[in-house]
Amino acid sequence: MDFFSAQDLARKRTKWMIGLFALAVLCIGLAVHVLIVFILRVYGADEQSGVHAPISFWHPEIMLWSLGGVAVLVGTASMVKIAQLRSGGSYVARSLGGIPVAPNTTDPDERKLLNIVEEMAIASGVPMPEVFVLEESGINGFAAGYSPGDAVIAITRGCIRALDRDELQGVVAHEFSHILNGDMRLNIRIMGVLFGILVLAVIGQSFLRGSLRARLFSGSSRRNGKGSGGIVVVLLIAATVMAIGYIGVFFGRLIQSAISRQREFLADAAAVQFTRNPDGIAGALKKIGGTVSGGRIENAHSQEAAHFFFANALGSSLLGAFATHPALPKRIRAIDPNWNGQFLEPKNKKLRAQKENAPAAKTARGPLAADDFIQTIGVITAASIRQGVAIHESLQPQIDTLHQQADAAKALLPALQIVASGPHDDLDQLQSLKKAVNKTIYQEVEAWIPQLRDLDLNQRFALLDTALPMATTAGIEAIADFPQLLHTLAHTDGTVRLEELAILRTVRMYIEQKRNPSKGLRPLSPAELEAPINVLLSALVHATGSQGDEADQAFKAGARKCSRYLLKEPVMRTEDAAGFEALEAALDLFGNLPAPQKKIIFEGALAVVLANGTVSANELSLIRIIAISLALPMPPLQAV
Repeated sequence: MDFFSAQDLARKRTKWMIGLFALAVLCIGLAVHVLIVFILRVYGADEQSGVHAPISFWHPEIMLWSLGGVAVLVGTASMVKIAQLRSGGSYVARSLGGIPVAPNTTDPDERKLLNIVEEMAIASGVPMPEVFVLEESGINGFAAGYSPGDAVIAITRGCIRALDRDELQGVVAHEFSHILNGDMRLNIRIMGVLFGILVLAVIGQSFLRGSLRARLFSGSSRRNGKGSGGIVVVLLIAATVMAIGYIGVFFGRLIQSAISRQREFLADAAAVQFTRNPDGIAGALKKIGGTVSGGRIENAHSQEAAHFFFANALGSSLLGAFATHPALPKRIRAIDPNWNGQFLEPKNKKLRAQKENAPAAKTARGPLAADDFIQTIGVITAASIRQGVAIHESLQPQIDTLHQQADAAKALLPALQIVASGPHDDLDQLQSLKKAVNKTIYQEVEAWIPQLRDLDLNQRFALLDTALPMATTAGIEAIADFPQLLHTLAHTDGTVRLEELAILRTVRMYIEQKRNPSKGLRPLSPAELEAPINVLLSALVHATGSQGDEADQAFKAGARKCSRYLLKEPVMRTEDAAGFEALEAALDLFGNLPAPQKKIIFEGALAVVLANGTVSANELSLIRIIAISLALPMPPLQAV
């Protein structure tokens, strides 16, 4: 299953969730209806005659009010929770007790975790996720957010301490699979829905506790023989409300298990594929089974967020069929068919430290075949991880600077833009910069420029993705005006190079995703897409420098891929008609399309750029721009 199919499947799973949610509301509403009718039958006697009113359990009016009331209660609770979750992945992590890991942390365990996440982010081509630590003894972790640009990764303290580097890398790779496959957006929606259908259980528990307190403090009434019967009935009603609420708990587990369990098998398999090391993820699972706390999370919100986690966060359950995760033995045997059935205890930390300090393999990635390019989007391979580790190690001095100096990350952004403008005098750009930033940032930019000139394209984009979350540790507003600054720097010399445009769009889209992480996707009709696609294909032909028949053939190759959205035979536009502004408008439009439409447009763009069977550094920048604009994670690549 490729990236686009996984994204589409995640959207289809939402329909299952909506169906189960509606069924849960119906069942809870019917149960409330029965309770109301029962109360009316008991207390509905005529005051004069003492005869009970003949109320039938089939009472359409009461049923309508019951269903409507439950729907309003559950729907309101869900909408309130979903509104809170619009803040994105960081809200989820903080609500579960997560503490952000400082980029300049000196804690060896946290440093190890940051290094692994940075390497994996470089390997997958996504911005560095914000990293949190949960102060929990259980071995667990999760990824949360609406998109890769909004993602966070949270790992428990018990996980970091109990696992060696290979095992922790396996857990992080598992979570990156969820990031790349579109599982996170669905997880957040499930969390909001579960809060709604669990709210009646919470009300029932509160009602029961209040009734018990009332009974304890009603001693005089009991001694007089007055009121005790009424209190007993109230207790029964409270217990019944709580029991009805547990219908929501049942359906909550059903929703989580129906959508979550198969995804965990797929993410485990992806982690093995990513790392080519089944012992890593299998070892982590074996250690979860070998510890007393397992993967348990003690936080009060763990029930509604259980489906986020790497392992079962709720402990053992009598309802094994409705567990949020497959049983540990099944997951382990899916990875290690020859497993002897014995779980593992965490090893001595000193022994682990020796292994973690061992040098990472440095294997350069081979040239990329053009026909295979579409398969690299959203897919981490063992080769890309090796390259990610190699790039991370080659950038260690620069990354250390980002970690240790507060303004270094912000200064890196304009420095990258100046270097991207080409090997010429930077005086005009530096003059523009001096007017826009303070003295400290300006000096940091001057320090960055000579370092960046010695780096290749992959290294520069890896630094950009690593720096963005560090530049926004004080909030996204810290770089809110940087897109305009980068735009000014790009236009200073009168021309905009492709790498400059890629940097500008990377920063702009990162800010947009942070400001509005829950922004939905909207499919467009062929009539809406025809002109923007023509602009894109034409602009790409001109950008590659193709001329004459070669240009015509490249344009037609892209048009064939996008033919379902082209209502008539397309004609390639002139360079002016497909210029910077028109291309920007087209790319902005494509960013919010669903996965199937993105795939077709991206295939059309690739057909143009790769028409000659090679990928130059210039064309690599083009592909990067398109991938960024379509919110597609692009791994490091080499020119062919």
